[in-house]
Amino acid sequence: MDAVIYGFGPIGRLIADCCLKKGIEVVGAVDINPEIAGKRLSDFGINSDAPIRNTLTFSGDIVFLCTGSYLDRIYPHIEECLSKGFNILSTCETLSYPYYRYPELSAKIDSLARKHGKTILGSGINPGFLLDSLIITLSAPFTEVDRVHAVRSIDAMKRRESFQEKVGVGKKPEIVEKMLREGKISGHAGYAESVILVCRSMGLEPEHVKEGQEIVLADDDSPVEKGMVAGMKGFGSAIISGEEKVRIEFHSYAGAEEYEEIVIEGDNSIKWRSTGTKGDLGTASVIVNLAEFVVEANPGLITMADIIPFRPSFRK
Repeated sequence: MDAVIYGFGPIGRLIADCCLKKGIEVVGAVDINPEIAGKRLSDFGINSDAPIRNTLTFSGDIVFLCTGSYLDRIYPHIEECLSKGFNILSTCETLSYPYYRYPELSAKIDSLARKHGKTILGSGINPGFLLDSLIITLSAPFTEVDRVHAVRSIDAMKRRESFQEKVGVGKKPEIVEKMLREGKISGHAGYAESVILVCRSMGLEPEHVKEGQEIVLADDDSPVEKGMVAGMKGFGSAIISGEEKVRIEFHSYAGAEEYEEIVIEGDNSIKWRSTGTKGDLGTASVIVNLAEFVVEANPGLITMADIIPFRPSFRK
């Protein structure tokens, strides 16, 4: 299998490294940054002499697309990749369930993918696995589900600088609030997408899907100066008759305990808890581990809910 990395930032580089470990040939990378384009993967510590160009002048089986979080902004890249004969695996958070925010654009992409005989999927660690696909998989021993509550918590100080930037670490709260309003930073994207992936797999039609996030201020025990922004907490939830049926939370602030916890209530109630998952490596690994499936899948726009076979039901 021949692959191209489109967007050669920290995640793109991890994906390239994972590809080589899995035996996937990386024929090249695309990045418009003049400090990156014109170099080779080996210049970034990757065991490959493949070139990095500022345009998609490669051929192959699949593109790993890592250029943004919002589908409307990366659509030109999707169109370009499909037109040049590539299947697409993307880390774009809102592509994990694109029909929620972009129903018309999603239909257009699905039609375009089918026209070119290619498959496109958005995934990663979150959305894509920890707060949706893993929940669905853990629900396999259930016939009837009553409620789902899942939390992912990470120490933002252990993440890359660009992640710390998007959750406002170390800045004054009023500056972070202003940057959020102006769209200069996003916090986490994809709460609603994860919730809907869970609901779709469990036959639940929510009346309302809510999401939101708030700033976390540093206290005396924080590695960040007290009163400054330590990071953010956010949530997504599915509501029926005023009752929260599915709730996911993502805590990403300096000094946070690292873990994932999933509680599923129903006819076989469980509580699952981890000691935390490396987010960047997790994203790269999830994406690369899906490559063979995507290349062999039927053409069209698909989601993780289409891949996972388990279909428990919410109790009526």
